Amino acid sequence: MTTTGARTEIRQADPATDFPGILGVYAGNKWSHARAPERLRIAVERADLALVAVQDDEVVGFVRTMSDGAFAVYIADILVLPEHQGQGIGRNLLAAVLDHYPLETFHHQVLIAERDAEGFYRRMGMTAVGAFGLTAFIRTKHD
Repeated sequence: MTTTGARTEIRQADPATDFPGILGVYAGNKWSHARAPERLRIAVERADLALVAVQDDEVVGFVRTMSDGAFAVYIADILVLPEHQGQGIGRNLLAAVLDHYPLETFHHQVLIAERDAEGFYRRMGMTAVGAFGLTAFIRTKHD
């Protein structure tokens, strides 16, 4: 458990009690996941690590990962309600994830980011795959 600022707590998500708030974070960011709450619930429950950021008993941020437990971790989603962005909540959620998966063990730490978030991830010590002469591929359904 981590506390950020005077009022924000980062803790393990409890799908039984936190799911309505988690769904609200996706809806507040207009992510398509919010249109399939039953599938999102499965994703939250099956995540290797799922953390919430809570302010005054309200879920204001969320992150979930998938990992093989040995070498690789994929940071699937990291979101903060728009009205709570700029307070360090996303930075603290990501820091908690990176602390949980030390680079010495999990040398493949991967996420896919929107272009307007590149600066944030660079400030967090992450590097675009192109810098290593690599490329990334994705197969996805477009909404």
